[in-house]
Order: sequence, then C-alpha cells, then structure tokens
Amino acid sequence: LDLAVSEFQLALTDYPANPSALYGLAEPGSERWVMLAAVLALMVGFIRLTVGIFKLAFVVELISNSVIVGFTSAGALVIALSQAGHLLGFKITQSTHIYEVLADIISKLSQTNPYTLIVGVVAYAIIWFSKRISPLLPGALLAVFITSIASYFLGLQNFGVSLVGNVPSGLPPLEIPSVDYRTFSQLWVGAIVISAFGLMEAVAIAKQLAIRAGDRWDPNQELVGQGLANVVAGLFKGFPVGGSFSRSALNFQLGAKTPIASVITGAVIGLTLLFLAPFFYYLPKATLSAIVLSAVISLIRPQEILRLYRINPVDGIVAGVTFATVFFMDLWVAITLGTLIAFGSFVYKTMYPRIVVLTRNPGSSTFVNAEREKLPECPQILYIRPNMSIYFGNAEYVYEYVLQRVEERKKALKFVLLDLEAVNYMDASGSLMLVRLLDRIRAMGAEPALANIGCTVYPLLENVELDKHMDIDYVFDSKGQSIVELFKKLDHEYCRKRCPYAVFKECWSVKEQGFKPVEKVA
Repeated sequence: LDLAVSEFQLALTDYPANPSALYGLAEPGSERWVMLAAVLALMVGFIRLTVGIFKLAFVVELISNSVIVGFTSAGALVIALSQAGHLLGFKITQSTHIYEVLADIISKLSQTNPYTLIVGVVAYAIIWFSKRISPLLPGALLAVFITSIASYFLGLQNFGVSLVGNVPSGLPPLEIPSVDYRTFSQLWVGAIVISAFGLMEAVAIAKQLAIRAGDRWDPNQELVGQGLANVVAGLFKGFPVGGSFSRSALNFQLGAKTPIASVITGAVIGLTLLFLAPFFYYLPKATLSAIVLSAVISLIRPQEILRLYRINPVDGIVAGVTFATVFFMDLWVAITLGTLIAFGSFVYKTMYPRIVVLTRNPGSSTFVNAEREKLPECPQILYIRPNMSIYFGNAEYVYEYVLQRVEERKKALKFVLLDLEAVNYMDASGSLMLVRLLDRIRAMGAEPALANIGCTVYPLLENVELDKHMDIDYVFDSKGQSIVELFKKLDHEYCRKRCPYAVFKECWSVKEQGFKPVEKVA
C-alpha cells in the first residue's frame, strides 16, 4: 500500500519506496518493536510531508554531482555484497561497512555451498542472456520460474539450498499506533535522522538515474510521495520507508517509464500476498540475490569517479572520498563527509578567487592573461580583473592582491584599471572594500579606473559615494573605451623612449620609426 500511494505523487519513476533498516528500537519482532516502528513511520511521514508541501527541499542542491556519483557506487556495492551470503550459501554479517562484510565473506569462503552457487549463477546467466536476446524478454521472471521448478523437482532444499519458504498471506489491518509521551519524544531524534538520510538517499539515487534517463526530478514532490508512503506504512504496522538502490536500479533496468509501473508492482504484491503466497515456497533465495545483483551491478561505476577526476581533480577527489568512506563508515557518514568536502572546496574557491592581470594579444584585439601567455604588460596601466563576485569572504584577499600588484609596478604606474565584468554581485563588505582600495591606490600615486560595471553592482557603488573616491570620468563601459581614453593621459615621452613594448595598438602612434617591440617576457 505504501508503495502504491507514494508512486501517485513521485516525480521520478525509477525511485520507488522500500522498507528501510536504519534503526533498532526494541527486541526485533516483538509486539513493542512493531508498534514503535509504526509510530516512527508516521513521524517520518509527517516530517517529509511538511518539508515537501512547504517546498523546503532546496537544501538538497548542496549535494553535488560528485558526491552523488561516489555515494551511488558505494551504496550499490553495499547492496551487492549483502547478497553474497545468499549466493554462496552461508550467512554473512549485516553491516553497511564494506570492509566488515568483505572480511566476513573471505573468512567463510570455505563454507560455500556449491549447489547454492550454481543456482545463483544459473539465475544470473538467465537474466544476462535474456537482456542480450531482447530487452523485452522478462529475464528475472524466467529465472524465478525456472529455478523454482528445478527446486521443486530436484529437492534443492535437501542439498542445503535456502528457499523463501512460507510467505505469510493476507494484509495487515488498519490501526492507528499509540505510545506514551515519553517514548514519543524519544523517537523524534530518530525520525529526523531517518527523514534527513532518506532525503539524501533520494537525491543520490534519483538524480543519478534521472541523469541517465534524461528526466527531470522534483525533490519536493518526491518528499510528498515519500511522506504519504510512510503515513500509510505506519497505519498498517509497517516500517519507515525510503529509497531502495536495488529496486530503483531494477525498475530502471526493466524500462519503467511512469509511476504506474510501481503502482502495478504494489498491486501485484498485494494480490500475491492474498492468493499466491504458497507458490513462492520453493523459490531459492539465491535467485532473488541474482536479480538484485543484475540490477545494482550497473550502478557500481568507479570509471565515473576517474572521469570526474580528469574533468576536475577536486570533484574526482570528492567522489573518491565519498566512495572510500563507505568501506569503513556508515552510508550517512559518507554522504555527509562528501557534501562537507564539496561545500568546503567551493567556499575556499570563493574566498581566494582567481584574479588576472590582462594585456592585449598582439595577434588580435582581445585581452588575455598576461602571466599565462607570457606577454608584456603596459608599464603605465595595470589592468586587473577579478574573476568572481566580491563579498565579505574574499574582499580582503582582493584588496591585498591588487595592492601587492600596484606595489610591484608603482615606479612608472599611472593608472590601475579594475575590470568588474565578472563581478555580478557585491555585498556591503565588498563595496566598502572597493572604495577603500580606490583611496589607497590614489595614496600610492596612481589613478584608479573602473570598467564594465554591471547593472546590479553600480547602484551599490553609488550608495557608498563612488564619486568621492575617484574621478568619475575614469568609469568606462568597455575595455576598448577604457584603453583609448587612458592612453591619452599616459606619459607619451616615456612610451617613446623608455618602454620596450607595444602592448596596445595606440602605442604605435607614439613610437619612433623602426621600433621593434619585445613580444615575450620570461
């Protein structure tokens, strides 16, 4: 029921709700445990509904694609390893720490049941070959049918092959769970944690599959659907529900296109519980594990981490750290750590923005990075461009950088031209820093000039009385205009006799005949 209800609201077809296992409330299986789980489901449902209805899920945009790539691969690997026990025929430790599961599997390899392994391999092979023959061929259904028939006639349980066994039939009754106030208050922390982690899982799974499918995804609509699913789950003595790597991947793999696919799944499960439960008695658990593996294996994509590293090393490191953290810590720690590193990297970049000194490319009329291209700069004009908005976090860095450059060049320097083309935002700290910088440049014997001030920035500079800190005639609309006007004010005698460069085309108007400029600098 929770599955069917949620899918009427969910924006993404590939992200169905699934029972979660994030907590331990009481003795597993006891009546109190079931009741507390139902109450927790209701609490989680109302939290997610509130966040979704009031459209507060914008915070998920802080989770970068690099975190999602690492988290998705790690989560899929956890799911894949959790199926190893059913495939090999022995019990493994239930942990989200990959190293613990791997160590347990390796220590128990000698206990492998060859018959169970054969069943799992055959089931996986059926699914694999079915996909190769035709995407429309129901490989998972064929694997279930063939291995169940084989189990019935060959008596596989006699060879130690674990079967699904008795499946309880019928549906649980509708009931509003109740607990005392003290217990209710103790559950709030768990409800908030589960809601937050469920949202992060939703982002990781849904965004990744949406990108691969070319779809759009609305996190607020997702939360409304997840909230309704949890409310229904709580009313029917269910667990808190969230995202499922395995079923999301399976839905995607089988080509589900609309939410109706999961609604039908819920309906079929309900009918199965009512009428067909006994027929699953002989289904080997290894077959179910093979189905899960065939779906999640495509989500384990370390090559995507390497691809991100080639595009941007920082993003690759974030994805790699997120992925590697799951080997030793819980999934929520991995996604939280990855998000913090990504956010910290972004903040660091904004605090220390790229600032370049520009000069003209002699082969064209464009302006380029003088240091990168090893081209000469005009000794009388220091042309600087900050490549990011200026705010309280980087204002002092910009101030110190510009003054350092002025100090290096102040012997012949006449003008300091600040190009604000890339500065599309400036807060009060940035505005006050700029006028302070203009005053300091004047005190050092040069004249400040500004170019390409954006329409959102200029009103801020008017508010700090820009005209009292510089000659307003030195505010220009473009690079070209600024160079033309400033060149008229230069010491042309210096240009003609002492400057070895011809940085601007205007320079040739004052150079002596036969002049050969220096075109490259060390």
